[in-house]
Amino acid sequence: MEEPESSSSVLSRRRLLVRSGLVTGAALAAGLVGGPLTERRAGADRSVTSTDRPFILHFDWSVPPKTVYGAGCLVVVNWWGSRHFPTEIARIRAQDAEVLEYTAPIHDYPWDDGTNTGIPEHVRFYTGGTGDIYRRRDIPVEWYWDPADPGRVAVPGYDGRVMDLRPGSAWFQHLLADYYPWRLSNPDWKLDGFQLDVVGDGYLGWVSGASAAELELMAEGMRWFMDAIRQVTGPECILVNNNFWLTDDHATDGIMVENHGLDEVGNEFWVNALSRVKRGVRRRNVTTDSSQVDACGWAGVEGVDHAGYWSGGYQIGPSVPFGTCGLGNNGWPVSAHHIHLWDSTTYATPRPPR
Repeated sequence: MEEPESSSSVLSRRRLLVRSGLVTGAALAAGLVGGPLTERRAGADRSVTSTDRPFILHFDWSVPPKTVYGAGCLVVVNWWGSRHFPTEIARIRAQDAEVLEYTAPIHDYPWDDGTNTGIPEHVRFYTGGTGDIYRRRDIPVEWYWDPADPGRVAVPGYDGRVMDLRPGSAWFQHLLADYYPWRLSNPDWKLDGFQLDVVGDGYLGWVSGASAAELELMAEGMRWFMDAIRQVTGPECILVNNNFWLTDDHATDGIMVENHGLDEVGNEFWVNALSRVKRGVRRRNVTTDSSQVDACGWAGVEGVDHAGYWSGGYQIGPSVPFGTCGLGNNGWPVSAHHIHLWDSTTYATPRPPR
């Protein structure tokens, strides 16, 4: 996994690129920043008072997420987390944590030797097929940005080929008509929504080989996709982008600000980007950084709802509470915007995106 780079320029540090694809279990870690969580009381009172809200990345596929996660926590697990850890996820959701599934609609992964087994989610997502062995060769060539030369437009840090991000593309239509409804309709899925890695029109520096005109068309396509996936998943599904938007966006529940240190805390650029999320009390703006100090700094920024930190990789989320940032709620109480134990199988039958 490539870790986003930073430099003295804010514009060059918009590398919002936390991705999984952890077939080998390599290279991710988890984060949170937290003050003590309030004790959960019986009944409908699930608010959190005078606490921080941890953001937790837990991408390991063999170690379950900790069951101490509860009210105020927003957790992201990998593609197969709901299948590997149903008991632990059910428990932390019952304790008022929200759990999202990681997905990466932007690029494929290079594995093609048949050794990446046990991942039917990757097979369904990238190839539209069944089975549990992911091979790049099985991806329909017309789903790439450049079918004549799929490797021309790429994400070099992952050896990934960029998928067809044009508005209404066959690739997007596959995800909207097949993959996301397949996940939501599965009675064993039992999660709260999706993280959409790098979806957003704010930063396209992760792409190589594309012209300026192609980059603009990609940005247009991601705006189209964001509106379309909201239509497909319905209003209760939590959607968080690991990127940002150049204009107000009413379809996303939040953006992720990844690995931007203390020198950018409170920067007007990020305050404005965070303010463009307009889902009201459903907002889920998150940050993750490599140190507790950075995380505590971001937790106090206007517009940040959940803050996290990681160390040693993005793989296993640590226990809560952690530290004593002492920042208090930075938004609404959980009781005001948490749809408790949402059942995704009850979502309305989606209309085809236009």
